[in-house]
This record gives sequence, C-alpha cells and structure tokens, in this order.
Amino acid sequence: MIKIDEDLIRHLENLARLQLTEEQRRSIEKDMKEILAYMELLNEVDVSQVEPMYTPIESNAELRADEVKLFEDVEAIRSNFPKRRDGHIVVPGIHA
Repeated sequence: MIKIDEDLIRHLENLARLQLTEEQRRSIEKDMKEILAYMELLNEVDVSQVEPMYTPIESNAELRADEVKLFEDVEAIRSNFPKRRDGHIVVPGIHA
C-alpha cells in the first residue's frame, strides 16, 4: 500500500507545479488517507463468484457504414476562423 505522508504530498505538489499552504497540504493528506481507507473496503468484498465484466453496456454499438462523404462548402468552415493565409487557417502555435 502507498504511504501517504508529507513527502508524497510535496512530491505531488511539485509534479503539479502547485504552491500549497501547510493547511492545504494537511487537508490533502487527510483526504487521500480517507479515500484509500475507503477503497480498502473493496478488498473485503467476495467477488470469487462474480464473472468479470469488461463494460457495463451489454449491447453492441451499432456503427454506421464507413463511407466517404463529399463536403463542398469548405469556405463555410474557413469563414469561422479569424485568421487565414494562402487558403489555410492560421491557429496559435503550441509552446512547451
């Protein structure tokens, strides 16, 4: 079982790029401990006679035919974008 302590909370805080107060750290630590304790109850449930279920939906989804459909009004889509250049839409770049 994972040990929930101040070191773990500080590690998660660092990974999430957060700056928490001591009160927030204590609250998160308490909440995580309560959640894990509650989840431990599941270990007490006898599921030996239960067949594994891969999805709660019993029926198969009906898929539509995979057909190419021609869309003739490309300009209608382009008109929704404020910036265009040489027939292409211009979107903001992604910076890591």
